[in-house]
Amino acid sequence: MSNIFSMVTVQRSNKYTNYAIESFFKNTELNENDEFFLIDNDGCELEQYSFYKRIQIIKNQFPLSIARNINQIIDKALKYKKNLVFLNNDIIFTKNWFHPLQSNSKDISIPVNNQIFPYKSDCENLKLNVTMNLKDFNENYLLLNNIVEKHKKKFKLNLKFQALLMPFFCFKVPHHILNEVGHFDTSFVHGAEDVDYRIRSVIKGYDVNFLLDSYLLHFHGKSSWDGGETISEVRARDKKYTEVFLKKWGSEITKIFILRKNFFEILEEKGLNEIYKKRKFSELIKRLLK
Repeated sequence: MSNIFSMVTVQRSNKYTNYAIESFFKNTELNENDEFFLIDNDGCELEQYSFYKRIQIIKNQFPLSIARNINQIIDKALKYKKNLVFLNNDIIFTKNWFHPLQSNSKDISIPVNNQIFPYKSDCENLKLNVTMNLKDFNENYLLLNNIVEKHKKKFKLNLKFQALLMPFFCFKVPHHILNEVGHFDTSFVHGAEDVDYRIRSVIKGYDVNFLLDSYLLHFHGKSSWDGGETISEVRARDKKYTEVFLKKWGSEITKIFILRKNFFEILEEKGLNEIYKKRKFSELIKRLLK
């Protein structure tokens, strides 16, 4: 099945978008029916992308939340019967990154990255820290690809796993899941919309998995909060989406998957410690919802 890829760019991180786009088209094998939509959320300068024949520009009349931006691409994926692949703009794509996601057609797939596996090159000229900027990367594509190749050799092929925190920084949703789970909940504004979608997918019988065969450099936060909000604004945003999540899913799931602290008494009380230790988080969600 063909895919619709999409990325959102915003003024404060538009410089990252150029690196993401360049590395995407260099390292992604597309079929003739795949499409790529670049969403201009707040009046960015996009002239540099005009020579990419594959790119279709969507200019929002006013800035939209991440959930609303994803939903306008879900509409297209549903209409044209294609998979959705949504991408942050603060990513460097690596060689053959998409093949493992393309091969996994049953569940939602996310590549791993430097937030999960931080590495450094042998010469130490490239350190993949949890949070980075363009200067830290310094266009060391060769060193990055060397790191990625060594990462892949550490693991058996086709391995996947789940984690408590699984940010949708880059994710593929197969068309059949879009049909059943539907759109993102727009009650969430820049926070928890991915956790909510994960829970709704699990309810329908679909897992969300990290794929070890796909590794990307994620600068972390440049497409959302980094440099765009004060501390008080971040706290206010966190409080707002937490309240929405609490109302929708209850205190137990909120403590475990949003607040992520002081929740072990819940696991103990419900006999879920072993499931948690074995990292069977889809099963954990199902049991908590009973």
